[in-house]
Amino acid sequence: MPGPEDLLRAFQPVLLYDSQETYFADAADEWTATETNVLRRATGQVLARAVPHAGEPALDLDFLGLFRYGDGSPVLDDDEIANTGHDYVEQASRLHGRFGNVVYGHSRPDVNGRLWLQYWRWHFYNDFALAGIHAGLHEGDWEMVQLRMHSDEPDVAVYAQHVNAEKRAWTDVEREDGHPVVYVARGSHASYFEAGFHTTEAWYDIADGKRKTPELTLEVLDGDGPGWARWRGRWGDTQPRLPGGLQQPSPTGPGAKAQWSKPDTLLDKAITPQQRTPAEAPEVTITRNGDWMRITFDFETHDPPPRSLIVTVNSRDETGVPPRTYTFSLEDTGSGTLNTRIPTDPAKHYDVYTSTSAGDPPVPSESTLTLLDPVGEAKHPVLQSVAQGLGKVFAWIRGHLRRGGP
Repeated sequence: MPGPEDLLRAFQPVLLYDSQETYFADAADEWTATETNVLRRATGQVLARAVPHAGEPALDLDFLGLFRYGDGSPVLDDDEIANTGHDYVEQASRLHGRFGNVVYGHSRPDVNGRLWLQYWRWHFYNDFALAGIHAGLHEGDWEMVQLRMHSDEPDVAVYAQHVNAEKRAWTDVEREDGHPVVYVARGSHASYFEAGFHTTEAWYDIADGKRKTPELTLEVLDGDGPGWARWRGRWGDTQPRLPGGLQQPSPTGPGAKAQWSKPDTLLDKAITPQQRTPAEAPEVTITRNGDWMRITFDFETHDPPPRSLIVTVNSRDETGVPPRTYTFSLEDTGSGTLNTRIPTDPAKHYDVYTSTSAGDPPVPSESTLTLLDPVGEAKHPVLQSVAQGLGKVFAWIRGHLRRGGP
């Protein structure tokens, strides 16, 4: 039988992201490298910073530990790495190029001696708003799936989904060249065995699997794992804003989860989530409006009428730049044209996915794909800015002349 590391690589999952995902599986040091992030006590005392002030320790993964930090100070359970900038979209988009597309592998036997293969994923932000639900948002997100080995292949797969999990026999798991397929839910990053619209214990998850799978790097965490993986603090400082357990705080790391050392514990809470039919995909027309994007829509016949339009823009010509998602409120209109400030370079290809959310609580729809081909040469950014400025000046002059002056 191959060793644990060989098995981890042999059965590394294939991730299929939702078409409107923005925050992908990245390396954990993306969080400690975020310039505005600080490690602090619950009292507010700063222990380290990504960009330290004079005399302060520098925050990095090596500084974290199970019992003590790199400077010898003790680790407390309510310590947290907080993002003081809160510009999550910009930060994640910029850092993804350096830290993107990493999965952590960890192996562990259970109490019966059965070997489990675990695959842990770090996501910069948990953003239910990508599915039209403006709740359940929090800094940082740790997700995982695991496989129980029997001889030289798995016999059971368990995919974590919020506070629950789902299990299936290996023979019932979709595979690609022998690798299990994981459908990653939009915004929440919960893991599902199949594409679709899933009812969870709190909200809804949609995982359409339409986003092209990136090439992933597997980093194997040997033995008990490094100190940062077993650190007991929270990867973010978000606290629940709604009662009743519908929202979760920023997460603890892999080593603070029960299944890290007792992998069969998730079997006891595994359930089969309900599946529903998502709302119809929106019919929209997307065109270029100079250097910006124009969206024309008509939802007058939709029942209930959509509350928001979600637009995800990606260009295959922008290496290392993840998709960006924009949300437009539709509270006051069911049809019209949006002349957005979403930039579109005339020399680049774009794939644009659009969906809606409707109802209370809002339910996401399927997404619709629109492809935009290049229409001209790329503009130098300085010249483009000058041209836009001159255009505004000329427009003012034309309007001034039409009005006949002061």
